[in-house]
Amino acid sequence: MPQFDDAKSLIEHSQSKFSNIKDEYAASLSKKNIDSSLLIGIKNFMENLRSALDFSAHGLFEAYGASSKSNPKIYFPYAALSQSFEEFRRKNYIEGGIPGISTSRPDVDSRIESYQHFSSIENKWLPLFMELNNESKHQQLTPQEKRESKRLNITYGGTSISLEEGASISLGSGASIQMSGMIIPGGQTISTNSPAKIIGPGKQVVITWSAFYFSSNAEPVVPFLENALSRVNNIVNELSSI
Repeated sequence: MPQFDDAKSLIEHSQSKFSNIKDEYAASLSKKNIDSSLLIGIKNFMENLRSALDFSAHGLFEAYGASSKSNPKIYFPYAALSQSFEEFRRKNYIEGGIPGISTSRPDVDSRIESYQHFSSIENKWLPLFMELNNESKHQQLTPQEKRESKRLNITYGGTSISLEEGASISLGSGASIQMSGMIIPGGQTISTNSPAKIIGPGKQVVITWSAFYFSSNAEPVVPFLENALSRVNNIVNELSSI
């Protein structure tokens, strides 16, 4: 079906552009502002994947659907995070997006339901992805924010202590921690902002992690895009083989 061929072409295009996005992403981490070219690349990337899902819905409609309307609106159905399985079925979301499919191919209904968030916690990406692509945001660049987090690693030999940002260890004046030949004396509070005072050999490093997040759903950008690319590819391949 040509619609599925178009969907796969969009996915291939997205795969080829993803490395460029990651390169621009890495370059932007050292800057205070995200380059507009990166935002545009991410926006186009997501819109192409959304179109791949909608092309798949068109392919299913052409093969198995039916409508009394001369030009029905066809789209890939999804449940918002606030919607339950019962509500999704009661409101006929699949029939609304792909008219006639529920009658002619109820097995396809079940397959589409298996992609929804209520079928698996791993499917939470779908409504989040769709909301980032919804019509109210269609003309806007995807808003993101940069976050940093720290981790303190104290190591000696094969022994280590790791503290994430916000965590701390308080040692009274009579207490201490011994790691083979290294001693962490008492009378101090250890955290990512206050590394330990140590006696003897040993090593401690404060690692700062930086990443961009979508401000609307708090998802880390690159892992979210990579997961969406993989998931959309799987959905299109599965539906095209039905």
